[in-house]
Amino acid sequence: MSEEKIVVANKGLVRAEFAFWVGQYMDKFYDALENKKIIGNKCPKCGDVFVPPRKICGKCNKTIPLDQNWVDLPDAGVLKNYTITYYKINDRASRKVKKPQIIGMVQIDGSNTAIVYRLLDIEPEKVKIGMKVKVQWEEKTKGDPSDIKGFIRV
Repeated sequence: MSEEKIVVANKGLVRAEFAFWVGQYMDKFYDALENKKIIGNKCPKCGDVFVPPRKICGKCNKTIPLDQNWVDLPDAGVLKNYTITYYKINDRASRKVKKPQIIGMVQIDGSNTAIVYRLLDIEPEKVKIGMKVKVQWEEKTKGDPSDIKGFIRV
């Protein structure tokens, strides 16, 4: 005998608010963002600097102590890679946009890793891998990734 099941499907936007702890390393990183500063942490063995910071070096597998090896970094870097999209990346209410958004991987000067953010105020045909970019901060910061509005060309 089979059991009868009723399945209901609803189309629409579901909004779920979450509050979770990001850990001690990212907590320090977000505290710095709130003060419009970028920090990374440096592996005590190989010397690689990570932005965002991490607990264990991916290169040599050494634990990076929480209370040591923090590095103040500038708010500028180099564009390592990018993509251009006509879809919104952070707001699903309206998926398509008229003007393309450029998403870039930026290696902050003095670090060995890259972070992914939007490139602002630049036409797609003028984007070049290797170009210098600088953080565009939100006016009011709150200690989270959105404190960085994006990167602008230097």
